[in-house]
Amino acid sequence: STTPSYAFSSSEAGTISYGGSCSSSTTSASSGNNSITFNTLSEASYSNCTITVTDTIGNSRSLTINTFEIDTTSPTISQVTAVTSPTNDSTPSYVFSSNEIGTISYGGSCSSSTSSASVGNNNITFNTLNDAIYTNCTITVTDLAGNSSSSLSIDSFRLKTTWTLQFDNGSNS
Repeated sequence: STTPSYAFSSSEAGTISYGGSCSSSTTSASSGNNSITFNTLSEASYSNCTITVTDTIGNSRSLTINTFEIDTTSPTISQVTAVTSPTNDSTPSYVFSSNEIGTISYGGSCSSSTSSASVGNNNITFNTLNDAIYTNCTITVTDLAGNSSSSLSIDSFRLKTTWTLQFDNGSNS
């Protein structure tokens, strides 16, 4: 979210002022728990935000907000190495690249026990597949901020582990 919320507790009511890169339209605090929503922030890491509460006689206390990051950009993923087609490997490998770490989700007829993506190339092995032509397999990566990549369609491939040989005995009858 570009307008994150923050909660803090104050022992007294007072006026809130903001320091660093963060600000809010909320300017008063009550005794007890308080929740504020920051004004719109850009995608970045924020390590210098502070809140100061000043009571009616001028006493004040400051609070440094822990470092946090705004991330609104979805990961970008792309195919590196397709599944060989045709293949007789019932647990074929596939390689894709990602520009962010995140959680992998699978769609269509393919799945894998590999659930984490790293930055760079990611080699996954699909769970056991049956003989068939696979045309609907997809991968999506969701980063730590919850942004999901576009669904990457895996190139179609054919799996055939059994072969039937037919002999022509030369008979025309």
